Amino acid sequence: MTNMRNTGHVCDGERSVHDIDVATSPRFVIVLAIVAWTGCGSSDKNAPEASPALPTDTQSAAIGMACATNNDCPSGSICCDGSSESCDGTRLPSGDGANSGEFVVSSDELTVTDTITGLVWQRDTSGYTWAEAKAYCAGLTLGGFSDWRLPAVMELRTIVDFTRILPSIDLTGFPNAPTGVFWTSSPYAYSSGNAWLVDFNYGLSDNIGVGNGDAVRCVRGSRCYPTSRFVVLAGGLVQDSLTDLVWQQDGSGTGCSGSGTLTCTWAEAQAYCAGLTLAGLSGWRLPTVKELSSLVDFTVALGLPINQTAFPNTTLPSRFWTSSSAFLPGTVWDVDFVGGGRSSFDDVGNQNGVRCVR
Repeated sequence: MTNMRNTGHVCDGERSVHDIDVATSPRFVIVLAIVAWTGCGSSDKNAPEASPALPTDTQSAAIGMACATNNDCPSGSICCDGSSESCDGTRLPSGDGANSGEFVVSSDELTVTDTITGLVWQRDTSGYTWAEAKAYCAGLTLGGFSDWRLPAVMELRTIVDFTRILPSIDLTGFPNAPTGVFWTSSPYAYSSGNAWLVDFNYGLSDNIGVGNGDAVRCVRGSRCYPTSRFVVLAGGLVQDSLTDLVWQQDGSGTGCSGSGTLTCTWAEAQAYCAGLTLAGLSGWRLPTVKELSSLVDFTVALGLPINQTAFPNTTLPSRFWTSSSAFLPGTVWDVDFVGGGRSSFDDVGNQNGVRCVR
């Protein structure tokens, strides 16, 4: 771990932020800011503590956008794709379904470009074992391109349409989409004989033995991925520099039921986030299923699959609520952090974990 010290001094009204200690590692940055009320020349030690300012980056518009080489990316990011497990993340579409104009079909109708993530998808599909699927995509020439690959699990999750079933995908961009489960390139960290798949019948994601024969949809494209993705702010906040979402760091505490863990019914969870004030900030909400899934670290083989430095108090319960209604009446999507990051659904009256976002 590398330690740096920044002694720069920035005034914001009567607040001065100085002496910032930064510790970096390949996936996250911890920022501890000492906030003093100096009035740019005056001092009042009895003034109230200020809410932490969110970090800004004049080049942040390029983070998560399409790239060909590292030279296309701003400082603090690299050009990579889901073939590297540490680069399985993208910008996120808003909401639970396809956005207007998100999918653009090529003139030869062989490929579809997602204008939000920048990924280009094969329109039609085939069926193979996991090893065959990877080889098929690597050898594919389609639409004049030969740099196709099997998508990583988070990449494939971005094109799930959680507002529909059978199939759970936009039929304008993918009119011939079959129902069924589709391979990803992501191995299941808890078992070397399994790999992740996404079910386009209903939108579920899980793992299965690599010898099974399942559907394949190849992808191409890279994006600028931050070398230090999670920024931990004073006051219990975590900013994801890839998605620009700000998260509640602590998923523990006194729950809606009065237990020692933050567990709530779905209605209680919505009310809890809506009424939350954290570090002086309001406007919190439950995350969508795609947003919460973006926190899963699929490389973790032991422990909960989430960055434990950025989110150190992530404990049981394993399943966390999302804001996304599921296809059965009275059910809502959740993400299971004990099950390796599976997305499933649960009855709204059950007690699950809560992590708010804004």
